[in-house]
Amino acid sequence: MKPLHIALGLAALASAASASAQQVGDWVLAPWNDDPWLYPGVVGARSGVYVTVNFDDGTSQTRHVTELRDFDWREGTPVQCQWTDGYFYNATVLFMGSNGYTIRVRYDDDGVVQDTNTGHCRTRGRY
Repeated sequence: MKPLHIALGLAALASAASASAQQVGDWVLAPWNDDPWLYPGVVGARSGVYVTVNFDDGTSQTRHVTELRDFDWREGTPVQCQWTDGYFYNATVLFMGSNGYTIRVRYDDDGVVQDTNTGHCRTRGRY
């Protein structure tokens, strides 16, 4: 019985940890479909344990609240951003605009600096 209680306790803790990022208007990181990457967006609606995330690239999707993570990008955060060729490359955040959408990154492989927006970037990890 103890392992079951521990597992249930950990599940409750995980759910509580995501509770801060599930209200309408909150900036979050969330998966898109089954992609293992997390993409930035804003919670647009909530119904029970499901929220609709309006992703910064203009798409939206309904996700379970446990799949969300607080949007925590700042200077030094490792991300991947989409270059002009359409592919994603490893980069590091150099600057976040006060609007939370404008971003400047430096690509890890060649040092090129690019001004872009969060709708063209993603971060590692599942919820």
